[in-house]
Amino acid sequence: MNGTTVDFTHFSNTVAGVPRGSNDVHHGVNPSDGKQLWDVPIASAGDLDDAVKAAQKAFKTWSKTTWAERQAILLKMAEETEKYGKELGDLVMIEGGKPPPFATGEAMGAAAGLKYYGTLEDLGEETVEDDPEKLVVMRHVPKGVVGAILPWNFPLIIAINKIGPALLTGNCIIVKPSPFTPYSILKLAEILQQFLPPGVLQAMNGDDTMGPMMCEHLGIQKITFTGSSATGKKVMASSARTLKDVTLELGGNSASIICPDVDVSKIASQVALGAFYNSGQLCVASKRLYVHQDIYQDFKKALVEAVKSWKTGPTSEEGIMLGPVQNKMQHQIVKEFFEDCASSGYDFALEGGKIGEGNGFVIQPAIIDNPPDSARIVREEQFGPIVPMLTWSSESDLIARVNDTQTGLGGAVWSSDLDRAQRIARQIEAGTIWINSFEKPLAQAYFSGHKESGIGGEGGKLGLYHYVNTQVIHMYRGDVGKAKL
Repeated sequence: MNGTTVDFTHFSNTVAGVPRGSNDVHHGVNPSDGKQLWDVPIASAGDLDDAVKAAQKAFKTWSKTTWAERQAILLKMAEETEKYGKELGDLVMIEGGKPPPFATGEAMGAAAGLKYYGTLEDLGEETVEDDPEKLVVMRHVPKGVVGAILPWNFPLIIAINKIGPALLTGNCIIVKPSPFTPYSILKLAEILQQFLPPGVLQAMNGDDTMGPMMCEHLGIQKITFTGSSATGKKVMASSARTLKDVTLELGGNSASIICPDVDVSKIASQVALGAFYNSGQLCVASKRLYVHQDIYQDFKKALVEAVKSWKTGPTSEEGIMLGPVQNKMQHQIVKEFFEDCASSGYDFALEGGKIGEGNGFVIQPAIIDNPPDSARIVREEQFGPIVPMLTWSSESDLIARVNDTQTGLGGAVWSSDLDRAQRIARQIEAGTIWINSFEKPLAQAYFSGHKESGIGGEGGKLGLYHYVNTQVIHMYRGDVGKAKL
């Protein structure tokens, strides 16, 4: 543990800069073997009130620090996060079911995210008008106390996507991890307290009542939430009671489009990664594969071979590419997709569906061979290691099918003709499109959803504006002073 006294087997909430326990505890479950993990305290309504008061107190001085001072602190936080990359990665592996290289990669990615936000330039002030009559200036000020409600699929990365911009713009933030994956976030918040005044960054694990309490708390000015569209609607409804600003990064049913001019051998493994990375538990993963009919059979063979070459299993085994589904609830949802495809008589290009031994949540990946557009596996987000592969021939018909969904988070287009790829990409109703790459969100690129995939966005300089209020000052130069005697 790098010669420090950080204990990675004991977990507390962090309120007002100090650890806080609770008489009520619960525990996560290791998705690789189904075994209980460490006890973790459940925060109460009183704990939340205390955290809000601490944040409000800290905001009075933190919001007055300079942009450069906050940048320097974020860079120190990044260095410390990187220092504990192995230990934090181990927590992500255990609680999240990620294979070790990807778990450590997430921890290091969190450090890189903090480093990125530590280098973003000040939003500054803009002179709207300056003439002999008046000066009009637009400036941006921090909102106050931010509440961040996090998902279980990428706990550290998504936390930093909220912590980084919130702190850089002068806000204080209270982070609530998913009860399925509380450990890495609680430990990171504990580690980073040394760089921040008490109350600037707080982390609280809670039960099902904590999210709604945060959304309705009068002392919280903004909620940023990542999760399902169904829960996002509840977050928005609860936040509306106090007219809170909200950022919602929600689910998707992203399409990956493969044109007939590609070299199948070059892209099949990359398309497979886009669909099955983290066992399909990625909001922007390719959840529908549309392959041109001229190369459909060749591509299907190459895709199956690519996925077959990977090892799927518990994270305790060597050489794992795909780990388990993260929790029992999602495991059941994914199993229902398998059962629906089987009972509907759809063909399995890759059968998959085999449940791992023991009490973990491992499921072998599957590819469904050209199901109808009306199939549940096509219409709904599966969020697991099963993906439909469909044919297309007409570009106009393809676009209509791809856009026939209530979500619009991401998508991918594969073509050697970049003009064609751009033409197709610009017709997809989604926030982020990748051309000749599987889905790789970047901290420096704005990330947002269309339709029911979200409101607002995160990432890049544009994402900072969701953490500030805009103020315009009109100063008239006329003489309003008392007449001199």
